[in-house]
Amino acid sequence: MTRHSAQTSPSELAAFVNDHFSARGIRPDGLIAQSWYRSVVEHRLDPGAASRKNILCAEDIRRHQQQHQQYLSIASQGVSGLAKRVVPAGFAVLLSDENGITLDSRLPSHDDAYTQSGLVVGARWDESMVGTNGIGTTLAAAQPLIIHREEHFLASNFRLSCSVAPIFDAQGLLRGCLNATCLNSDGPRESQYLTLQLVIMYARLIENAHFRQSHRDRLTLSLKPIDEIADLANEQLLALDENGRVMGANRAAFVALERGTGAPLLGAPIHSLLPATVEELLQFTNGGARGVRLRGLQDEALLDIGLRIPSEQHRPPAVVRPASQPHPDLQQLAGNDPRLQQNVRRVRKVIDKGIPILITGETGTGKEAFARAIHQASSRRAGPFIALNCAAIPETLIESELFGYRAGSFTGANKKGMKGKLELANGGTLFLDEIGDMPAHLQTRLLRVLAEREISPLGAEVPVVLDVQVISATHQDLHGMIAAKAFRQDLFYRLAGMNLALPALRERSDRAELIDSLLRAQTDAHGLRLDAPARQCLFDYPWPGNIRQLLNSLRYAVALAEDGVIDLDCLPGELLAPLPLPLISRDPPPTAHLAEQLGDDESRRLHDCLRRQRWNISAAASELGISRSTLYRKMKKHGLIAPNDRL
Repeated sequence: MTRHSAQTSPSELAAFVNDHFSARGIRPDGLIAQSWYRSVVEHRLDPGAASRKNILCAEDIRRHQQQHQQYLSIASQGVSGLAKRVVPAGFAVLLSDENGITLDSRLPSHDDAYTQSGLVVGARWDESMVGTNGIGTTLAAAQPLIIHREEHFLASNFRLSCSVAPIFDAQGLLRGCLNATCLNSDGPRESQYLTLQLVIMYARLIENAHFRQSHRDRLTLSLKPIDEIADLANEQLLALDENGRVMGANRAAFVALERGTGAPLLGAPIHSLLPATVEELLQFTNGGARGVRLRGLQDEALLDIGLRIPSEQHRPPAVVRPASQPHPDLQQLAGNDPRLQQNVRRVRKVIDKGIPILITGETGTGKEAFARAIHQASSRRAGPFIALNCAAIPETLIESELFGYRAGSFTGANKKGMKGKLELANGGTLFLDEIGDMPAHLQTRLLRVLAEREISPLGAEVPVVLDVQVISATHQDLHGMIAAKAFRQDLFYRLAGMNLALPALRERSDRAELIDSLLRAQTDAHGLRLDAPARQCLFDYPWPGNIRQLLNSLRYAVALAEDGVIDLDCLPGELLAPLPLPLISRDPPPTAHLAEQLGDDESRRLHDCLRRQRWNISAAASELGISRSTLYRKMKKHGLIAPNDRL
């Protein structure tokens, strides 16, 4: 049955609540009603059923806590801080993981009643097991909630009043939640509001501690609007990589900055969020010695910006790296597969002939590796090889990334201007990965550039003449996208002077030799051998992630190998129970894939998928067969906003 959140109208929901919960005597808000609906319709639970406490055994608790030791250690100070304030008032404080299993509990001194209610370490509070409850429903909704007495699904939990806040990691993913629960509260639901604010504050402090621990060896920024009273729990934190791109953030930053830009925060260059590069921030703050005030994207708010440079003790130790291996050439990439060898012979004939090349194949088949090998085999090998992943860059930034702009072109632009990928690739090769995800209006502009062989960056007085070899790649069916009016036919013919089709790993006749050669190339693999069952497993597995997945699996196996042998126990679990081959798709074009699923009700189906994946954008995009940026565009089109972003 379809989820309530996508199909049930307010009147239908009211009828459902009256039919099943009329004796409760309360009028629940939408989230609680939705949870009740899931509990009955999806989880097939009976609200009048006897209490069933599902608690892990002692050995499983020990193992579970050990698996979450780092999370527990980081969160302990926040759990203790909250406990000091609410346990004396009769509250139990619980910390759970992302599956609703409690990892830590702090109970009042007379704790028998709390223990009997399941407020203990190892208790499982997943909504699918006990219905609407503080921990399970907060995880399902991914936002702070109060679940007060009769709002619980099971009558056996009516004595509980829970104030709960989710905890997110530095990648924006749920790690668990923090919960303060009292028993037999005589007050109204509103009496728990102050408790909820305390829980939210300590949950945010735990998130910030997790962020700082995860990125202690990185350059980090703290952002605070200067016209607000300082609030450490709402401080926005960003971690930057060596190229000045955001590689991590706390929840406050995800909510404020993704809402402000409408684009993914991870991977965004800092100059798209602030009117300054990393170098300028270092200069403005005197190497982090003082703060600086700049305007950001949050309604042009003036921000107080602090910068922290990792101390020597936290910087990664200098590593003496072995000489880098030369990039594999075309012959090495082709291996002993006849079809690939024939394709390579054809590629060699078109190199340096000014013919654009389109590389197609499933995700992980090595499209960029072939593009680099083509560049190295050409007369342009001494020139630059510039890659642009059209799916990884937000739509709002692709144009500047591709075409660039000159100094002073627009408000908030980099003061020095920025060369686009096309200009940077002059004299060399431009690799356009995931070309099927390029927005329609940029397809038109790229077509004009390829036809005229010159670009006019924003603010430039004269055009720039281009001399580039263009190689593009996609895992999508561009012919199907053309038929669906999602990709320009004339651009396709500009890009596909030659089509290099890469077979899936499961289709390669040389995959046994490929497994051996990739294993030999792994660091620390010297002297290791595959036993017969492990070798057969690697050979038979259908490899939906292709060579990329194989490489990751071999690295994992090498790390776990003992006594010089890689056996079945060393292989990742998913290899031992593979999906049947018919379930492995060839990644149809996103429009065709979505068209089959969505029909004329795209918004409802998108919302269904996002709820099913708990608003995990990467997981939802993977299920739908589209890129993250395409999913963000569709969410914006239909006004779909993650529950957390409505706070």
